[in-house]
Amino acid sequence: MMLQYILRPILFLYLCFLIISCGVATKGQLQQLPATLPPASYPKTIWLPTMEQPLACDKNAVYASLPLLWSSLQEQLGNTIRADEQSPTLQQLAYAAVDKNGVDVEQFQATVHRQENTISITATLDATILFEPYFEHMASGTTFSGIPVEAFGMSENSFDHLHKQIEIHRYRDDNHFIIGLLPTDRQQQVLIYKTDKKYTTLAAMYTGLQDEIQHGRADMTVPDRLWRYSWTPYDRVAIPRIVLGVQGAYPQLSGSILQNGEEQLTLASVHQSVAFLLNETGTKLAAEMNKEVDRNGLPRAAFTPKTMMLDKPFYIIVKKKDDNLSPYLVLWINNTELLEIK
Repeated sequence: MMLQYILRPILFLYLCFLIISCGVATKGQLQQLPATLPPASYPKTIWLPTMEQPLACDKNAVYASLPLLWSSLQEQLGNTIRADEQSPTLQQLAYAAVDKNGVDVEQFQATVHRQENTISITATLDATILFEPYFEHMASGTTFSGIPVEAFGMSENSFDHLHKQIEIHRYRDDNHFIIGLLPTDRQQQVLIYKTDKKYTTLAAMYTGLQDEIQHGRADMTVPDRLWRYSWTPYDRVAIPRIVLGVQGAYPQLSGSILQNGEEQLTLASVHQSVAFLLNETGTKLAAEMNKEVDRNGLPRAAFTPKTMMLDKPFYIIVKKKDDNLSPYLVLWINNTELLEIK
Protein backbone atom coordinates (compact mmCIF):
# COMPACT_ATOMS: atom_id res chain seq x y z
CA MET A 1 0.00 0.00 0.00
CA MET A 2 1.29 3.41 -0.90
CA LEU A 3 1.33 5.91 1.93
CA GLN A 4 0.86 9.56 1.23
CA TYR A 5 2.64 12.05 3.42
CA ILE A 6 1.16 15.53 3.47
CA LEU A 7 3.56 18.18 4.61
CA ARG A 8 1.79 21.19 6.03
CA PRO A 9 3.64 24.46 6.15
CA ILE A 10 4.01 25.53 9.75
CA LEU A 11 3.13 29.11 10.64
CA PHE A 12 4.92 30.60 13.63
CA LEU A 13 3.60 33.84 15.08
CA TYR A 14 5.98 35.61 17.38
CA LEU A 15 5.19 38.99 18.85
CA CYS A 16 8.72 39.39 20.03
CA PHE A 17 8.73 42.68 21.86
CA LEU A 18 5.86 44.79 23.10
CA ILE A 19 6.64 47.76 25.30
CA ILE A 20 3.92 49.93 26.78
CA SER A 21 5.66 52.26 29.21
CA CYS A 22 3.37 54.77 30.85
CA GLY A 23 5.15 57.65 32.47
CA VAL A 24 8.62 56.39 31.59
CA ALA A 25 11.49 58.85 31.09
CA THR A 26 15.27 58.40 31.30
CA LYS A 27 15.84 58.91 35.01
CA GLY A 28 16.44 56.49 37.85
CA GLN A 29 15.27 52.98 38.56
CA LEU A 30 11.60 53.91 38.18
CA GLN A 31 12.13 54.24 34.45
CA GLN A 32 13.74 50.81 33.92
CA LEU A 33 11.45 48.31 32.26
CA PRO A 34 11.46 44.93 34.01
CA ALA A 35 13.06 41.80 32.62
CA THR A 36 10.56 39.47 31.00
CA LEU A 37 9.79 36.25 32.89
CA PRO A 38 7.86 33.12 31.90
CA PRO A 39 4.09 33.17 32.54
CA ALA A 40 4.58 30.69 35.39
CA SER A 41 6.17 33.59 37.31
CA TYR A 42 2.72 35.21 37.36
CA PRO A 43 0.38 32.46 38.61
CA LYS A 44 -2.31 35.01 39.53
CA THR A 45 -2.42 36.68 36.10
CA ILE A 46 -3.87 35.49 32.77
CA TRP A 47 -2.75 36.70 29.33
CA LEU A 48 -5.64 37.17 26.94
CA PRO A 49 -5.24 36.92 23.13
CA THR A 50 -8.48 38.90 22.64
CA MET A 51 -10.77 41.07 24.73
CA GLU A 52 -13.54 38.51 24.20
CA GLN A 53 -11.79 35.85 26.32
CA PRO A 54 -13.43 35.25 29.74
CA LEU A 55 -11.98 36.87 32.84
CA ALA A 56 -11.08 34.79 35.89
CA CYS A 57 -12.65 36.03 39.11
CA ASP A 58 -9.47 35.57 41.18
CA LYS A 59 -6.80 36.66 38.67
CA ASN A 60 -5.45 39.76 36.94
CA ALA A 61 -5.83 39.93 33.16
CA VAL A 62 -3.61 41.48 30.48
CA TYR A 63 -4.60 42.14 26.85
CA ALA A 64 -1.90 43.58 24.59
CA SER A 65 -3.13 43.93 21.00
CA LEU A 66 -2.43 40.41 19.79
CA PRO A 67 -5.22 40.73 17.13
CA LEU A 68 -3.02 43.24 15.29
CA LEU A 69 -1.05 40.22 14.10
CA TRP A 70 -4.06 39.05 12.10
CA SER A 71 -4.07 42.34 10.18
CA SER A 72 -0.38 41.83 9.44
CA LEU A 73 -1.02 38.29 8.22
CA GLN A 74 -3.67 39.58 5.85
CA GLU A 75 -1.26 42.18 4.51
CA GLN A 76 1.44 39.57 3.93
CA LEU A 77 -0.61 36.52 2.87
CA GLY A 78 -3.72 38.15 1.42
CA ASN A 79 -7.25 38.78 2.65
CA THR A 80 -8.29 35.25 1.67
CA ILE A 81 -6.80 33.71 4.81
CA ARG A 82 -9.32 32.56 7.36
CA ALA A 83 -9.39 30.68 10.63
CA ASP A 84 -10.68 27.13 10.47
CA GLU A 85 -14.01 26.48 12.20
CA GLN A 86 -12.30 23.96 14.45
CA SER A 87 -10.10 26.72 15.88
CA PRO A 88 -12.51 28.96 17.85
CA THR A 89 -9.83 31.00 19.67
CA LEU A 90 -8.11 31.79 16.38
CA GLN A 91 -11.48 32.79 14.93
CA GLN A 92 -11.94 35.23 17.82
CA LEU A 93 -8.49 36.64 17.05
CA ALA A 94 -9.47 37.08 13.39
CA TYR A 95 -12.79 38.75 14.17
CA ALA A 96 -11.63 40.79 17.18
CA ALA A 97 -12.73 44.42 17.07
CA VAL A 98 -9.30 45.97 16.64
CA ASP A 99 -8.32 48.82 14.35
CA LYS A 100 -4.73 49.36 13.21
CA ASN A 101 -5.50 53.07 13.29
CA GLY A 102 -5.54 52.64 17.07
CA VAL A 103 -1.73 52.73 16.94
CA ASP A 104 0.58 54.95 14.93
CA VAL A 105 2.46 53.52 11.94
CA GLU A 106 5.80 53.98 13.70
CA GLN A 107 4.46 52.20 16.80
CA PHE A 108 3.52 48.89 15.20
CA GLN A 109 5.50 47.00 12.58
CA ALA A 110 5.42 43.38 11.46
CA THR A 111 7.69 41.33 9.19
CA VAL A 112 7.01 37.89 7.72
CA HIS A 113 9.94 35.51 7.22
CA ARG A 114 9.64 32.51 4.88
CA GLN A 115 12.05 29.59 4.79
CA GLU A 116 10.98 26.47 2.90
CA ASN A 117 7.82 25.23 4.65
CA THR A 118 8.14 27.51 7.65
CA ILE A 119 6.51 30.91 7.98
CA SER A 120 7.25 33.17 10.93
CA ILE A 121 6.04 36.64 11.73
CA THR A 122 7.74 39.09 14.04
CA ALA A 123 5.81 42.10 15.29
CA THR A 124 6.76 45.00 17.50
CA LEU A 125 4.58 47.51 19.30
CA ASP A 126 6.39 50.32 21.06
CA ALA A 127 4.24 52.94 22.75
CA THR A 128 5.87 55.26 25.25
CA ILE A 129 3.62 57.61 27.19
CA LEU A 130 5.27 60.35 29.24
CA PHE A 131 3.81 62.38 32.09
CA GLU A 132 4.96 65.98 32.50
CA PRO A 133 4.94 67.18 35.20
CA TYR A 134 5.46 63.98 37.10
CA PHE A 135 2.73 62.80 39.41
CA GLU A 136 3.26 62.92 43.14
CA HIS A 137 4.77 59.91 44.84
CA MET A 138 2.62 59.01 47.84
CA ALA A 139 5.15 58.55 50.63
CA SER A 140 2.66 56.62 52.73
CA GLY A 141 1.49 54.60 49.72
CA THR A 142 -2.00 53.17 49.66
CA THR A 143 -3.57 49.77 50.23
CA PHE A 144 -5.03 47.30 47.76
CA SER A 145 -7.37 44.73 49.29
CA GLY A 146 -5.84 45.63 52.64
CA ILE A 147 -2.20 45.13 51.49
CA PRO A 148 0.14 48.19 51.57
CA VAL A 149 1.45 49.06 48.09
CA GLU A 150 3.49 51.86 46.51
CA ALA A 151 1.36 54.56 44.91
CA PHE A 152 1.36 57.86 43.06
CA GLY A 153 -1.29 60.46 42.32
CA MET A 154 -2.38 63.88 43.55
CA SER A 155 -2.98 65.49 46.94
CA GLU A 156 -3.33 69.07 48.18
CA ASN A 157 0.48 69.30 48.07
CA SER A 158 0.56 68.77 44.31
CA PHE A 159 -2.90 70.06 43.39
CA ASP A 160 -1.75 73.31 41.77
CA HIS A 161 0.46 71.71 39.13
CA LEU A 162 -1.33 68.39 38.62
CA HIS A 163 -5.10 68.93 38.63
CA LYS A 164 -5.12 69.91 34.95
CA GLN A 165 -3.36 66.66 34.11
CA ILE A 166 -6.21 64.41 35.30
CA GLU A 167 -9.63 64.40 33.64
CA ILE A 168 -12.75 63.13 35.38
CA HIS A 169 -14.87 61.29 32.83
CA ARG A 170 -17.39 59.82 35.25
CA TYR A 171 -17.90 60.15 38.98
CA ARG A 172 -20.73 58.52 40.87
CA ASP A 173 -18.86 58.09 44.16
CA ASP A 174 -15.46 56.97 45.42
CA ASN A 175 -16.18 53.37 44.41
CA HIS A 176 -17.32 54.10 40.87
CA PHE A 177 -15.38 56.54 38.68
CA ILE A 178 -13.35 56.93 35.50
CA ILE A 179 -10.34 59.23 35.34
CA GLY A 180 -7.93 59.94 32.49
CA LEU A 181 -4.23 60.64 32.98
CA LEU A 182 -3.06 63.11 30.33
CA PRO A 183 0.42 62.49 28.88
CA THR A 184 2.57 64.95 27.00
CA ASP A 185 1.20 63.47 23.76
CA ARG A 186 -2.41 64.59 23.99
CA GLN A 187 -3.38 62.13 21.23
CA GLN A 188 -2.95 59.32 23.78
CA GLN A 189 -4.71 58.65 27.06
CA VAL A 190 -4.54 56.35 30.05
CA LEU A 191 -8.00 55.64 31.45
CA ILE A 192 -8.51 54.17 34.92
CA TYR A 193 -11.88 52.66 35.73
CA LYS A 194 -12.88 51.64 39.24
CA THR A 195 -16.33 50.12 39.48
CA ASP A 196 -18.48 47.82 41.57
CA LYS A 197 -20.00 46.41 38.37
CA LYS A 198 -19.00 42.88 37.36
CA TYR A 199 -17.90 42.12 33.80
CA THR A 200 -17.22 38.70 32.30
CA THR A 201 -14.88 39.94 29.54
CA LEU A 202 -12.73 42.98 28.83
CA ALA A 203 -14.89 43.62 25.75
CA ALA A 204 -17.98 43.90 27.97
CA MET A 205 -16.05 46.15 30.33
CA TYR A 206 -14.98 48.45 27.49
CA THR A 207 -18.56 48.74 26.23
CA GLY A 208 -19.64 49.58 29.78
CA LEU A 209 -16.85 52.14 30.10
CA GLN A 210 -17.94 53.92 26.92
CA ASP A 211 -21.54 54.04 28.23
CA GLU A 212 -20.31 55.42 31.56
CA ILE A 213 -18.30 58.15 29.80
CA GLN A 214 -21.43 59.19 27.88
CA HIS A 215 -23.33 59.27 31.18
CA GLY A 216 -20.61 61.51 32.57
CA ARG A 217 -20.88 63.89 29.64
CA ALA A 218 -24.62 64.17 30.31
CA ASP A 219 -23.90 64.79 34.01
CA MET A 220 -21.71 67.75 33.11
CA THR A 221 -24.76 69.60 31.77
CA VAL A 222 -26.50 69.43 35.17
CA PRO A 223 -25.40 72.37 37.39
CA ASP A 224 -25.79 70.49 40.67
CA ARG A 225 -23.47 67.74 39.41
CA LEU A 226 -20.66 69.92 38.05
CA TRP A 227 -18.67 69.52 41.29
CA ARG A 228 -18.21 65.85 40.41
CA TYR A 229 -16.21 66.77 37.30
CA SER A 230 -13.97 69.51 38.67
CA TRP A 231 -11.09 69.27 41.10
CA THR A 232 -10.68 71.01 44.44
CA PRO A 233 -7.59 71.03 46.69
CA TYR A 234 -9.47 68.70 49.02
CA ASP A 235 -9.63 65.89 46.43
CA ARG A 236 -7.12 63.05 46.44
CA VAL A 237 -6.08 60.46 43.85
CA ALA A 238 -3.96 57.41 44.72
CA ILE A 239 -2.96 54.91 42.00
CA PRO A 240 -0.84 51.81 42.73
CA ARG A 241 2.40 51.50 40.83
CA ILE A 242 2.24 48.65 38.32
CA VAL A 243 5.11 46.67 36.84
CA LEU A 244 5.13 43.48 34.79
CA GLY A 245 7.35 41.70 32.32
CA VAL A 246 6.35 38.43 30.68
CA GLN A 247 7.41 36.39 27.67
CA GLY A 248 5.59 33.23 26.72
CA ALA A 249 3.19 31.39 24.43
CA TYR A 250 -0.58 31.35 24.08
CA PRO A 251 -1.48 27.64 24.40
CA GLN A 252 -5.07 28.49 23.38
CA LEU A 253 -3.78 29.16 19.84
CA SER A 254 -1.24 26.36 19.40
CA GLY A 255 -2.38 23.80 16.83
CA SER A 256 -4.95 26.12 15.26
CA ILE A 257 -5.55 25.78 11.52
CA LEU A 258 -5.39 28.58 8.95
CA GLN A 259 -6.84 28.30 5.44
CA ASN A 260 -5.07 30.33 2.78
CA GLY A 261 -6.98 29.47 -0.38
CA GLU A 262 -6.17 25.81 -1.09
CA GLU A 263 -3.25 25.88 1.33
CA GLN A 264 -3.66 24.78 4.94
CA LEU A 265 -1.32 26.16 7.59
CA THR A 266 -0.87 24.88 11.11
CA LEU A 267 -0.30 27.52 13.75
CA ALA A 268 2.55 25.97 15.69
CA SER A 269 2.90 28.63 18.39
CA VAL A 270 2.15 32.21 19.24
CA HIS A 271 4.59 34.03 21.50
CA GLN A 272 4.35 37.45 23.03
CA SER A 273 6.65 39.53 25.18
CA VAL A 274 5.14 42.33 27.23
CA ALA A 275 6.81 44.87 29.50
CA PHE A 276 4.69 47.46 31.25
CA LEU A 277 5.23 50.23 33.78
CA LEU A 278 2.79 52.66 35.31
CA ASN A 279 4.20 55.04 37.90
CA GLU A 280 4.66 58.71 38.67
CA THR A 281 8.03 58.90 36.92
CA GLY A 282 10.39 61.24 38.55
CA THR A 283 10.52 63.67 41.43
CA LYS A 284 8.98 62.68 44.77
CA LEU A 285 7.38 65.56 46.65
CA ALA A 286 8.45 66.03 50.26
CA ALA A 287 6.01 64.44 52.71
CA GLU A 288 6.32 67.30 55.13
CA MET A 289 5.34 69.89 52.54
CA ASN A 290 2.27 71.83 53.57
CA LYS A 291 -0.01 74.26 51.80
CA GLU A 292 -2.70 76.64 52.88
CA VAL A 293 -6.01 76.02 51.12
CA ASP A 294 -8.31 78.90 50.27
CA ARG A 295 -12.00 77.96 50.12
CA ASN A 296 -12.78 80.95 47.89
CA GLY A 297 -13.50 79.91 44.33
CA LEU A 298 -14.68 76.41 45.19
CA PRO A 299 -18.02 75.27 43.69
CA ARG A 300 -20.98 76.92 45.42
CA ALA A 301 -23.18 73.84 45.18
CA ALA A 302 -22.90 71.28 47.95
CA PHE A 303 -19.93 69.04 47.28
CA THR A 304 -18.08 66.18 48.89
CA PRO A 305 -14.29 65.92 48.61
CA LYS A 306 -13.43 63.11 46.21
CA THR A 307 -11.04 60.43 47.45
CA MET A 308 -10.24 58.32 44.40
CA MET A 309 -8.29 55.52 46.01
CA LEU A 310 -7.65 52.51 43.82
CA ASP A 311 -7.78 50.16 46.77
CA LYS A 312 -10.04 47.60 45.09
CA PRO A 313 -10.01 45.89 41.65
CA PHE A 314 -9.82 48.33 38.72
CA TYR A 315 -9.12 48.49 34.99
CA ILE A 316 -6.40 50.33 33.06
CA ILE A 317 -7.08 51.18 29.42
CA VAL A 318 -4.36 52.65 27.17
CA LYS A 319 -5.55 54.00 23.82
CA LYS A 320 -5.61 56.87 21.41
CA LYS A 321 -7.90 59.70 22.47
CA ASP A 322 -10.65 58.82 20.02
CA ASP A 323 -14.01 57.30 21.01
CA ASN A 324 -14.08 55.22 17.83
CA LEU A 325 -10.71 53.48 18.30
CA SER A 326 -10.20 50.37 20.39
CA PRO A 327 -7.53 50.23 23.12
CA TYR A 328 -4.17 48.63 22.46
CA LEU A 329 -3.53 47.69 26.09
CA VAL A 330 -6.01 46.72 28.80
CA LEU A 331 -5.28 45.46 32.32
CA TRP A 332 -7.67 44.10 34.95
CA ILE A 333 -5.97 44.54 38.33
CA ASN A 334 -7.64 42.06 40.66
CA ASN A 335 -4.80 41.22 43.08
CA THR A 336 -1.39 42.56 44.11
CA GLU A 337 0.77 40.36 41.85
CA LEU A 338 1.48 43.24 39.41
CA LEU A 339 1.75 45.91 42.13
CA GLU A 340 4.77 47.09 44.12
CA ILE A 341 4.36 45.93 47.71
CA LYS A 342 5.57 48.46 50.26
